[in-house]
Amino acid sequence: MIIRTTVTVLTFFLIFLISCSSSETNEGTVNETGSEFAVPTPSELTAVDCEPYGTFTLLEGKMFNERQRHDWVTLNGGKVLLAGGRGKGGARGPRVFPHTELFDPATGEWTESGDMITERQDFAMFTLDDGRVLVAGGQDIQMEATKGSEVWDESGTWTKAGKLNDSRERGAAVKLSDGRILYTGGKNDRLGDNATTEIFDPSTNEWELSGDMNHKRSIHTATALKDGRVIVIGGGKHREGPYYSSAEVWDPETETWEYTGSMRLARVQHTATLLDDGRVLVVGGVGEAVNDVDTSTRASAEIWDPATGKFEPAASMGDARTEHEATLLSDGRVLVTGGLLPRAEVYDPDTDTWYSTGPMIETRYRHVAMELDDGTVILNGGQSDKYVHITIEQFNGSGFDTSKACAVGIKGDESPLLTLPSPESGVVAEDDLNEFGSVKGKHSARFSELEDSGLSESDLVFADPVVAEAGDDVVVVPLSTPATIRIGQGLGSPSVDATGTLVRFRELIANSDEEGIIVRVNLRNGGWDMGDMELSILPGENGPGVKSFARVWLGLLGVGTDSSGETTATIVVFEPSTK
Repeated sequence: MIIRTTVTVLTFFLIFLISCSSSETNEGTVNETGSEFAVPTPSELTAVDCEPYGTFTLLEGKMFNERQRHDWVTLNGGKVLLAGGRGKGGARGPRVFPHTELFDPATGEWTESGDMITERQDFAMFTLDDGRVLVAGGQDIQMEATKGSEVWDESGTWTKAGKLNDSRERGAAVKLSDGRILYTGGKNDRLGDNATTEIFDPSTNEWELSGDMNHKRSIHTATALKDGRVIVIGGGKHREGPYYSSAEVWDPETETWEYTGSMRLARVQHTATLLDDGRVLVVGGVGEAVNDVDTSTRASAEIWDPATGKFEPAASMGDARTEHEATLLSDGRVLVTGGLLPRAEVYDPDTDTWYSTGPMIETRYRHVAMELDDGTVILNGGQSDKYVHITIEQFNGSGFDTSKACAVGIKGDESPLLTLPSPESGVVAEDDLNEFGSVKGKHSARFSELEDSGLSESDLVFADPVVAEAGDDVVVVPLSTPATIRIGQGLGSPSVDATGTLVRFRELIANSDEEGIIVRVNLRNGGWDMGDMELSILPGENGPGVKSFARVWLGLLGVGTDSSGETTATIVVFEPSTK
């Protein structure tokens, strides 16, 4: 019943890699039976029958230096202090800055401030209650994690503060309710990752170790909760993986960490935003490489609820993103910007809906963003495919009618059916260039037959098949519901990461006692073309013939003919934990 041959296929590797993996197994179902997801294509985002939720404009003022991997904070007087990062690379690699600058939102003017003592990127930066600014950790000009920390005062002078107990690069830090700073994880100068955490006390300018996390983590997030606790989410081993779906919560009373519910998907380089109701929205990021498939950029989102300690699926974004920014707006919505593309979206937690904004002026990732007192959001620096930016742009989302806004990534009982691009749409070119004008790369991806998965015949029980109408291009059904489709037709189903899976029946290759049943199908996930593959049922077997591509599971239940004599195949997209 379970196919015992491994087929290697060529797949297309686009700028945004499809969501396809997790290194950790989580309890519970991924999607409730019957849930349907709208999966917008890039062409849908330019529809003329809706209005963008907000617009971006380029400000006249520019920084003195191009920057990425930098940070900034709002000072008590309303100005913004920007520090560190790196700019254009030189003969010996990227330039890491000690330079700082002040931005005045009222005038749009930039002025230089004093240089930090140590050049740094990927560091922690916070405005302290007394008006000073703390920077700590990060990567220095030698590209090594540092223990150093220093404090800026209104004179523009930086002075040394106490050293961290462990060097930290790409850790995650938060400001606690009492004004202290909690710094967690990160890569250390020994090329490992830290499970240690420590606290900065502004009254002494010193760091003291707190309780260790259960996992060593870098490239994770840390979020201060409304009750004073802190949650860290995802992350993993720096650069190499594995990546984690797990999360854990720090108790300020005991300074200890305890696991909470895990995400459905492993993530690094994601964002985590505290919503007004106390829940935490997790968006995008990069997943784990599985079965020799490159890491994948996520469009999916999840929400952690402190009342239950569990993550629940949220509507997926219209675009997959990593190294993006998420900004909580004063109206409770969340603006997500950039991440290897010049587009942005706004999330409404009340309706679980994403709205498409007007286009950004620049493609940005590794940039910074913040909301100003007037409700606008400014974006600064970052990188495109060609440049490190010196510019700043402003988002204005006021005065727009959400009833007319371009809604994308809707999930729920009243959502539209799953929509995926057809080969003729031009969204995913078959041979030439991808949507962004870059030549497609190719890599090998291994499809496996799951013979060692532990599945048995009793595990492979599916709903009654839905029969596609003759005029259907794609029939959309929930996970674990098969569909009987003709050659040329497609089966659409929400995938395990809620970005949508499309299986199109290409060809009946064999149907005999000697060869068994073999069909050729095309697989798309999240709208991206994964190439053709074969599904088969061995001679003498009744099926289903099961095959997986990372976290996408496919089954062939059989072939036949319809009333008009057309060849049909009955195919299912499923996820074993939903059985």
